[in-house]
Amino acid sequence: MMGSGMPPSRRSLRVLHTADIHLDSDTGAEQRDRSRRVLQRIVDRALADSVDLVVIAGDLFDHNRVPDESVAFVRGELDLLRQPVVILPGNHDALYPNAIYDRHDFTSVSGHVRVIRRLDGETLEFPELDLVVWGRAMQEHEPAFSPLANLPVPDERRWSLAMGHGFFYEERQRPERSSPIFAEEIRDSGWDYVALGHHHLQADVSQGGVAAWYAGSPGTVLLVHLTADGIRVEPRPLDGIESPY
Repeated sequence: MMGSGMPPSRRSLRVLHTADIHLDSDTGAEQRDRSRRVLQRIVDRALADSVDLVVIAGDLFDHNRVPDESVAFVRGELDLLRQPVVILPGNHDALYPNAIYDRHDFTSVSGHVRVIRRLDGETLEFPELDLVVWGRAMQEHEPAFSPLANLPVPDERRWSLAMGHGFFYEERQRPERSSPIFAEEIRDSGWDYVALGHHHLQADVSQGGVAAWYAGSPGTVLLVHLTADGIRVEPRPLDGIESPY
């Protein structure tokens, strides 16, 4: 449990945090079918847990060459959700020109689905949830790209949730890996929760009073409780969920 002192006007929230689904991997039909079942179970988990928001912290798709039929499948699944969904491009589905998020409008049918698109950082506001979500879209996965650069000062009147996709470093150093995320950036942000992707093992990288986790490659997802008593992160299984559809 992390964080406290929440202003009484902020409502409690339940957020489902996932990442690295890697839909339509080139490894073959079996892996493609498995990743589709994973997405279906994530949607079922979000509905079963009655979450207020779903965040996908990068690499929803395994590459930018996925066919239209796969995009239609994803849009159909996300359209089952009644909750807002925020998608952050990762290194596999990066936002270079004519990338998948350029070729397809994920909000045309599902108005509740939003894609982080600004390369210098973008804040999405959800006034009905007393929440803001920030992320920085990736165009090139390289050491010079800093996923948490330009993160604004949090608004203490609302929940502040940041998203990032990259490699975590305990200490500030010249990065050997692309898209570095430094511990001090998380600690000094002052944000309530940082939803991370890229590392395929679920990991708690919280710093100071800031809760930060990697969701890991799905098998489980994270249910993030934002409450007056603090922030609690609960791994939730994807197996054994009864779909309502």
